[in-house]
Amino acid sequence: LVWCRESCYEEVLRQLRQGLAKCYFIAFENRGAVTDATITPHMLHFVKKLVSTFGIGIESIASSENSSVSSSASESIARRAEVTKQDPVFQKMKVQFTADFDFSVPGAMKLQNLIHKLKKWIKILEAKTKLLPKSFLIEEKCRFISTFNLQIAEIEIPGEFLLPKHSHYYVRISRFMPRVEIVQKHNTAARRLFIRGHNGKIYPYLVVNDAGLGDARREERVLQLLRMLNHYLGKQKETSRRFLHMTVPRVVAVSPQMRLVEDNPASISLLDIYKSACSSHNIEHDAPVTKYYDKLASIQARGMQASHQILKEILKDVQTTTIDRNLLRDWALKTYTSPTDFWTFRKMVTLQLSLACFCEYVLHLTRLNPDMLYIHQDSGLLNISYFKFDVEDSKGELDANRPVPFRLTPNIQELLTETGISGPLTASMIATARCFVHPNFKVTTILRAILRDEMIFAHKKKQEEDHDNLTSPPADVAGELIITMVTHAVNSITQRLYSLTNFDGTESKVNTLVVAAKSPDNLCRMDPAWHPWL
Repeated sequence: LVWCRESCYEEVLRQLRQGLAKCYFIAFENRGAVTDATITPHMLHFVKKLVSTFGIGIESIASSENSSVSSSASESIARRAEVTKQDPVFQKMKVQFTADFDFSVPGAMKLQNLIHKLKKWIKILEAKTKLLPKSFLIEEKCRFISTFNLQIAEIEIPGEFLLPKHSHYYVRISRFMPRVEIVQKHNTAARRLFIRGHNGKIYPYLVVNDAGLGDARREERVLQLLRMLNHYLGKQKETSRRFLHMTVPRVVAVSPQMRLVEDNPASISLLDIYKSACSSHNIEHDAPVTKYYDKLASIQARGMQASHQILKEILKDVQTTTIDRNLLRDWALKTYTSPTDFWTFRKMVTLQLSLACFCEYVLHLTRLNPDMLYIHQDSGLLNISYFKFDVEDSKGELDANRPVPFRLTPNIQELLTETGISGPLTASMIATARCFVHPNFKVTTILRAILRDEMIFAHKKKQEEDHDNLTSPPADVAGELIITMVTHAVNSITQRLYSLTNFDGTESKVNTLVVAAKSPDNLCRMDPAWHPWL
């Protein structure tokens, strides 16, 4: 799948977006001194490497150093380097890029300066990528795949074996459809393949370059867990009658740098909805984030620290002047003009969001960013990309410290309405919790198996970080230590799970969580890159 690689502009754009996300994370960690915050050594190394490999790609360099990489991939990398060398426009851009990210210039190590430069270059490259072709014919790139059919080989469509079923029901690849689309999804320019199954149905898959995500396997662990939990949701009366079923896309690794991800062409991320609304009002989509740090900087310049009241005022100011509370609802009303369609969509979104909120809170998953939440416009289903266990690096434990338990931001509240939140959403979360505590399902056993790999990964990562500072090589992971870590993590999850099933009189813990998630006192303490106003 060498021909599915991103173009040089798309690759740099993806890396810049990753860099910006990391910078925002660092900025929030250093919000106590906005103007004095500097770039971390890791970030500096990332940007320097990006500058030195501009247009060829960080991953390409890593791949070419790997002896196991195929010769065709190496040829592709060499060819791309040759083409970019001969392109005067690209060369001029590279000179400007190198000059902009020259860290010997005074003030270049300031984090806010780097954020400003990254945003500038993201805009430039977004404009460039918009001019690139939006599709191509598969026969132009790979003759074999274009002529492949069921007579050549019987191969199941990607991800068919992720869940066990009777061999009679496995769908095999009949052929690949001739046109490949280039779409902006998962913060990258993905190639959308259309595979026709032998049952006549067409299955869209995205070829996603995930090279920047070293822990992509961690997401697949969560997806596997959700698939297994889905089985139980269908077994219980209360969850089954509510149509509670998590939307889990198939994800299949093709190589360390590339994955096939099941796609729905009708799906759109919450961030894309937000961006389109901002562009229609001529507002920069990250203007609220900039406003947040500018206000903090102006307060700190006067020798003070931002109080909780000031944070609340910033949130309120953004909602009043920049991002309307009805942005998401207005989009839904515009998309679903028929009252029946709108009602059905909203009902399904409410149920799906209840599952997402449940998983985020109970399973201690990473915070749900707007770019992770994909809304299927044709059904109202929601799927979450890049959900991972939120493991605290220093301790190797599941992180339980977050101002809000899950995403129930003002715009989502307006879409679901108070009735939807206090009714179907709350009831669905309780029903889901009660389903998973059923003793016959042995959910804790599944959690132990999944979390074992997670804890080994976390422990090894910590060892490697310590090894960078020490001369001795990292020791093997002790079995007893892993058992302790896994047991602690499982206990944390089951404690939260059981807490949602109990009632204190007529009050449920879910109601308390919903109030906490909606509270402006908590929302204002969240990272602005999480978009608490959305």
